[in-house]
Parts: sequence; C-alpha cells; structure tokens
Amino acid sequence: MATFEAQVEGLTSLSIDGSSAPTQTELTQFLTDGAKEVLNALPLSRKELYSTSSELNSSSTNLTVGGSEIFSVTRDDGTINQPCRLIPPYMSGRASDSDDMNAASATDPVYYITNNILSVIPEPSNSNNAHVQILAYPAVAYGDSSVTKFPDEAEYLIPLYASVRSLQNKLGSKSLDAPSLNITAVPPTVPTLSTVSYTTASNADASATAVGAITVATVAKGDISGDVPTYTKPSLTTRVSFKAFSEDTSNKNPFGDSDPGVFSISVTAPVAPAINTISYTDATNADANAQVVTTSSATAPGAVDVASHAPTFTKPSVAPNFAKVDSHIDDNEDVELAQVKIAEIQAQIAEYNSNINNEQNEFNKENARYQIEFREASEKANMDLQVAIQNANNLAQEYRQEAQQTTDIDKFNKAQDQALDLANKAKSMEKLIADNNNKLQKFQNEVQIYQAQVNKEVEEYSRKLSRYQMEVGNVFQAWSKTESDTLQQYQLDIQNELNEFNKDNARYDANIKAELAKHNTDLQKAITQANIDAEDARQESRQATDIDKFNKAQDQALDLQNKAKTMEAIITNNDDLVSKFSTELNRYTSIVNEEVQQYQGNLQNKQMEYTWYEKQQIKLQADYDKGLQILIGQGG
Repeated sequence: MATFEAQVEGLTSLSIDGSSAPTQTELTQFLTDGAKEVLNALPLSRKELYSTSSELNSSSTNLTVGGSEIFSVTRDDGTINQPCRLIPPYMSGRASDSDDMNAASATDPVYYITNNILSVIPEPSNSNNAHVQILAYPAVAYGDSSVTKFPDEAEYLIPLYASVRSLQNKLGSKSLDAPSLNITAVPPTVPTLSTVSYTTASNADASATAVGAITVATVAKGDISGDVPTYTKPSLTTRVSFKAFSEDTSNKNPFGDSDPGVFSISVTAPVAPAINTISYTDATNADANAQVVTTSSATAPGAVDVASHAPTFTKPSVAPNFAKVDSHIDDNEDVELAQVKIAEIQAQIAEYNSNINNEQNEFNKENARYQIEFREASEKANMDLQVAIQNANNLAQEYRQEAQQTTDIDKFNKAQDQALDLANKAKSMEKLIADNNNKLQKFQNEVQIYQAQVNKEVEEYSRKLSRYQMEVGNVFQAWSKTESDTLQQYQLDIQNELNEFNKDNARYDANIKAELAKHNTDLQKAITQANIDAEDARQESRQATDIDKFNKAQDQALDLQNKAKTMEAIITNNDDLVSKFSTELNRYTSIVNEEVQQYQGNLQNKQMEYTWYEKQQIKLQADYDKGLQILIGQGG
C-alpha cells in the first residue's frame, strides 16, 4: 500500500519533501490531526473499541488527558476496582477532607479535571492504583501506510483530511500580489551628431583680391532629441488591509461588535444535598434489671446514594480564539492568504460548535441516566424503609401481645415501654424519610432548572456564533472583491502604459524621419550650391589671362571641393549614428513589449495555478465531509 505521503501527493499534485509547502513534518501533523478528528466523530459505542487504559500509581498520581474523551475512571480499594464519580474541581477540597460529609473514600472514590489534568481522590498508590480509560489518538507519520487501532473503513479519510490541510498550507505560502514588473532593457542614448558647417573659401594668397569670396550658408544639424519614448511602470494603487476594512463602519456588515467571545456557562450546577442516614437502634427495656422481655432488633436500611453520576456540563477544553479576525490575518494584505486564514478560523469555529453540541448531548445523556438511577435508588430506599418500619411495627405488636398476656405487672410494664420505644423510633424513621424525600425532590427540580439554563445558554451562544460566521464571510467577500478590483485596475494600468509607450514611440519615429529628411534636403541644397559656386570659380579661372589670378581661382575651387567632401563625410557619419540609434530604439521597444507580455503571462499562470489548488481543496473537503457523515451514520 502506498504511503500516506504518496496518497496526499496523488490527491493534490504537490511534491512534498523537507523544505516544501507543506513540509514532511507539517504533513505528519496534518495526518495526526485527521485521525483525531475522525475518531472524535465516531459514535460512542464505536469509540470505546479504540480506547486505551492508563494506570495511576505512586510515581504517576495524575494524568494529562489532552482533550481525550474519558470513558471510565476506577480505583482499587484493596479488593475490587471501584468506579470513580466525577466532581467539579471546586469540590476537590471537601472530597479530600475526611471530616467533611462529601469526603471521598476507598469504596467511594472521585475524580476531577482542572487545567486538563485528571486527579483521583483518594490519591492512587502502588498498592491501590487507579485506571483511566480514554480514547486513544494515534500518531500518524508521513511515511506510514496504515494506522493501528483505527477503523479500516475510515482510514482513507486521513489522507483526505491531510490533503485539504496541505492545499491550505500551499495556498497560504503563495502570494497573488502583483509580481514586480521590472523592465531590464535600458533606453538607448540619443547620439551626438556633428554640426555640418561651411566656411567661406579663401584665396591661397590673402593679398589677392581679384577673385571674389564664395559664401555658402551653414546647415544646422538635425534635432532628434525631443520626445524620446520611455516606459514608466504604473504604481499599484494603495490597498486597504483587511483589518482596516473590517473596522471601517462605512462598510456593510462590520462584525467587530458581534464577536461572541469564548463560550462559557454562567449558571452554577446544583450541589447534591446531604441525605440523612436512616438508622435503627434496638429498643431497650426501661429497667436494665428487667430481663424477662427479650430485646427486639430490626435491620437498618442503607442511605440513598444520589451523589454519584450527578450530571455537570463541562465546556470543551479546547476552544478557538474568537478575538478580532484581523489578528488571525496578521495584518497581511494578501487576499488569498487571508482567505485561508478565514477558512481555518471557520473550521475551528465549526469544530468548537460541534464540541459544544457533543458536550450538551453527553450532559443530556448523563442527566437521563441520573434520573433513572435516582428513581431506582429512591424506590429501593423507600422499599427498604417500609420493610424496616413494618418489621419494627410487627415486633412492637408482638411485645404488646406479650405484655397483655403476662400476669406479672413489672414484666408487663417493661414490655409496654419497649413497644412504645420501638413505635417512637419508627416514627423518627418516617420523619427522616420525609425530610430526605423533600431534599431529593428539591435537588431534582434544581437539576432540571440547571439543564434548561444550560440548554438555553448553548442555544444562545450557537445563534451568536452562526451570526458571527455569516458576518465574517460577508465582510471578507466584500474585501476580497475590493482587492480583486484593485489588481484588475493595476493590470489595466500596465496595458494602458504600454499602449501609451507604443504611441509615443511611433510619434518619435515619425519625427526622426521627418527631421532627417529635412536635414538631408538642406545638406543637398548646400552641396549643390557649393558645387555651383566651385564651377563658377573654375570658369572664371579658365577665362582669366592673368596667370596669378588663374592660380588663385583654381586654389579657391580646390578648397571649396575639399570642404564639400568634408561636409559629405560628416553627413555620412551622422546618418550612420542616426541609423544605429533607430535600430537600438526598435530593439528597446521590442524588449519592453516582450517583458510586459511575459509578466502578464506569468501573472495569468499564477492566477490559474492558485485557482486550481483552490478548486481541488474544495472538492477534497466535500469528499472528506461526505465520508465523515457516512461514518457517523454507521454506528449509532
């Protein structure tokens, strides 16, 4: 059979190891918790099949029960194991006082629970030990494949429970907060273009003035520095924490005022009354010297025991913390993590509510049993008393007859005195019986009132708890929608900023092309004009008769040609720089678009992954709940 770890991995598609979410240690805890919850859900008749006995003795006088269900507590009186009756902790002092009417004894031991510690009075020893029968909770490790002392038909529920908790853990470790958008591409630097200028060509000899100076206007460099596009990532809108949202009175269904707090029973359980012991002593002769009349005797009936099994309502030992829900969320602004926290609290509340109902049912069961035992004990005591009274009356009648038949006056008087004494004692017994019956009836009425008050308080708390759960859910749904809307707006802002960047880039590209076209046109005009001027100079030099003038004109024409070539080289270099910048700008734009798309894809994948885990958790929870209900219905 596959290990529980393998079963959970198969149900959840998680890979679990020592550092995963959850870890193997956490999985072990989930499995153990699941086994405990399944056992607690079993009917009482089946729970006892999986109980264990713990011995208390001189070295271990008490027991930490740890919330386990207690089936029985017994103590050895030297002959047999006597059942211990449960008393409230505040009665432990009286039970330990041998002079108190409520003192416990070897034949009438008691036990009480305080701070989750079970103690027995009288204190157990090696020679007079005690035994506590409790529900045994197994420890289940991730590497196990089966559980001992556990119902086979319910074993599949353990990995189901652990799978639900594992998915909760996984969801809690994930954050659906918008991942950081970082543009790694660096915008290209605008190149520095060389200024294309023309200086007037001069004569080789400054003293020669026959040839006129040729002037060409300077052409300004193209301006491509304006409107360079840059991508600016949008900022995430300020978000509202769950704590702030829940405490904002402007929101619907704030739940701060309806927190029911920790469940407690305000009504005090009635104290069992002290019942008078009904005893009978032998009637004696008025004169001890008279030996003629035989001393009469009758058996005294035992006192009625109504103290054992008196019902008491004990609130569940483990209760959830019903403080403000925001304290469980730890001021975390992550929607999904908060949802997991809310789910944990709601599960805890449901478990606590179930424990309250179970304890109420147990209280009602104990009360019903107590009423039966009370009635049986009372009937037996009354029967015993009636027998004793009848026996006493019969003896009294015999002595009256004996007195009537005797001729001895002294003997007659002694017999008469004895008969009267016996009758008086019978009357005293009847009076005590009546007094005890009144006390018992009063106590029974107090128990019924106590039960009604307990049921009322449990019902009221359950109503408040249900309202609180509803309000928590309503507020969380409203907050969750607010957070979801904020994230959607953030995604929209990212896309809008990308669209704006692309628009600016298109405009910038058009401006570059227009500016370069104008620049090149101006340059071509300047070059054309320079060539025209150079040709004029050449023609002038060819027409001149003066050799010196011809040479000067020729020098000027050559100077003009050289400067035109220099201008062409600068133009070519500028064109190369602009072309390189345009290529870099296109590459930058492509990278920006690619990284934005990759971010959006990652965000979508994260959302899809989270949604799958969430849906799988809901499905497994439904399967677990269904299996648990089937198990509960099997055993009644």
